[in-house]
Amino acid sequence: MFVLRSWFTETVRYLTRPLVAALVALFIVANGGGWTELAIGAVLFLLIDLGSRQVLRRRSRT
Repeated sequence: MFVLRSWFTETVRYLTRPLVAALVALFIVANGGGWTELAIGAVLFLLIDLGSRQVLRRRSRT
């Protein structure tokens, strides 16, 4: 099935992850976190993001 996507949908799709990552980093810094906390937050965010992509790929195959 062919689905048309608007420019807005594509833009939101590509900006969602960086926006969420920036908000998480801002939250960590606002609560007094330093470089260590930012690094831990970045690693956790990356693992969650990669894990969610795997789940989406697996669901799209079935």
